[in-house]
Amino acid sequence: MDATEFGRILRRKRENLAFIVGNGINHYAYQDNKSVDWNNLLLYLWEKFSFRTRSVIPEGISMTEFYDLLELEAGSMGKVKEAVISYFADWKPVKYHHELSDCLSVWNVPVLTTNFDLNLSSDLNLKNLPEYKFTDFYPWGSYWSNNDLTDPVSGFGIWHINGMVNYKRSIRLGLTEYTSLASRTRQYLHSNDSLESFDLKNRNHWQGYHTWLHIIFNKSLCIFGLGLGKDETYLRWLLIERMKYFKKFPDRRHQGWYVCLRNNNNEGNRQLLDFLGLEVVELEEYKDIYERMLGIS
Repeated sequence: MDATEFGRILRRKRENLAFIVGNGINHYAYQDNKSVDWNNLLLYLWEKFSFRTRSVIPEGISMTEFYDLLELEAGSMGKVKEAVISYFADWKPVKYHHELSDCLSVWNVPVLTTNFDLNLSSDLNLKNLPEYKFTDFYPWGSYWSNNDLTDPVSGFGIWHINGMVNYKRSIRLGLTEYTSLASRTRQYLHSNDSLESFDLKNRNHWQGYHTWLHIIFNKSLCIFGLGLGKDETYLRWLLIERMKYFKKFPDRRHQGWYVCLRNNNNEGNRQLLDFLGLEVVELEEYKDIYERMLGIS
């Protein structure tokens, strides 16, 4: 299946579709003009706060664990978050970011992102669903759009899974923070300590209805520009919860696709994606993923 054919499939399912995008959109946008690797961010922070030299992240430690060690080294979570925001201040939207944002707004579907930067939303306005009590620590009812949404699945809006730079306390980079996210999410999904109760996941009558969580459980998902590797601890866990929910309520299940370059996905990831009900779509080149599939000319 080529990019054009897959794009047609997605368009036929547009009424029931949401995208999840990651840092791959920045890699594609900047090409070789800017380094946007997460490793570079962590090493930048380490150099800023530690007196010990680190040229690489040691083998055997995840990036999320390394960030936790970094906070211990710095002695202040607030200072590290301020440095993260300062780092992203240099990330400015370029032509592709505007093209992608315009294209996705035409698709008129929800867009979830694991990115902290606002490159994709630079032409949009920050809005909040009034039914969700706002907190800058968990701004889960906040989205970027030029339209007011009645709920998260009703149209185009960009929602930040791991926080965004304009709310310092919302940014999640470490394993401890991901664990905290999962704990809070469980309170939304389950009304008691049962691992698979989902008593609060009744369509329009659950605690997460006015948050981006509602998109995860009530839309088919197309994931691209996201490695979804072992460092994506929280999102991987959330997708596992999604599959548990579908198995408990088969009539509510939705589809999913994970888009990547051909032969650019390891066996462990393939098995996980298959378990999560995500079809792996392999395309030939980056332009297929970031332009042709979406209809960007």
